[in-house]
Amino acid sequence: MVEMVRLKDVAARAGVSVSVASRALTDDAHARISADTRARIVAAATELGYQPDHRARALRLSRSGAIALVVPEVNNAIFGGLHSGIQEACQQRHTAVLLGQLNASDRSAQALSRLIGNGRVDGVILQRAEDYDDASLQAALDIPVPTVLFNSRLSGRPGSVVLDDPAAVRIAVEHLRELGHTGIGFIAGAAHHDAAARRLEAFTELMAGEPSHPEWTQSGGWEAPAGHLAMSRILGLDERPTAIVVASLNAAVGALHACAAAGVRVPDDLSIVSIHDAWIASYTAPELTTVRMPMVEAGERAATMLLDHLDGAELEDVVLHEPKPELLARGSSAAPTHR
Repeated sequence: MVEMVRLKDVAARAGVSVSVASRALTDDAHARISADTRARIVAAATELGYQPDHRARALRLSRSGAIALVVPEVNNAIFGGLHSGIQEACQQRHTAVLLGQLNASDRSAQALSRLIGNGRVDGVILQRAEDYDDASLQAALDIPVPTVLFNSRLSGRPGSVVLDDPAAVRIAVEHLRELGHTGIGFIAGAAHHDAAARRLEAFTELMAGEPSHPEWTQSGGWEAPAGHLAMSRILGLDERPTAIVVASLNAAVGALHACAAAGVRVPDDLSIVSIHDAWIASYTAPELTTVRMPMVEAGERAATMLLDHLDGAELEDVVLHEPKPELLARGSSAAPTHR
């Protein structure tokens, strides 16, 4: 059986991206492609015997010209960089970006379908709500347009851009260890979310060989109330860690508030480091030490994948290793005053 030549094969032979290959082969009038590059792409397609998917072309011609970014909370500052990256990639491809919110409380199979409407958008980039388990997410994705998941995956379903969560946790833990902390706890993310599972697993592996304190790892969630509750449980222990890694920035804000309410001084009594960064981290008291994730680049990659797919490329599962997560040391972390 002869294997069908795909658009990405042509792109690889010509040494260009899938989107450039697609736009050259469909004579996209907006594409800024040199004559030499266009000729190279056409030659590669001819050599490989590439046959364009006319059904995909028909879909392209009937596009709405818009995609949707759907997140659990549109006011969440964490998603600002993601949105900027998506907007940048889509602007270059003359595609509008609509922003929508899929509430965690609405787990019906039609929730996403109702949100995007019939023919309103050509595709979706989705951040799963923290209360969506895999079954709820799978049901929600039963929509007539392609979807790329941001920082989440479903087994057997391609189309995702995932952050390097283990690297981020490692950076946070190494920072605290360099400061001299040996007793480090963890406030985990949402129980159903696979990104939270990756961060928790990474922390557990990093703590292997250390004295066992399972009570120093508390389940929580992505938002401030969950972080507040988890930190309150840790502060109520007879023996406490000297530092805490929190799986998300909003939860870290809640954890910081719990410390203030309990009279625990940060960082004198307890250091805090959060995964993710946004403007709010610079306006807490003290300012939060964070590990900044490449959200803009993740948005660009997700949007490019979706638009390339609409042009005929296959969806893929990508882990964004570059650029690497970056430590932003601020006032919430310092050397322990007692051990």
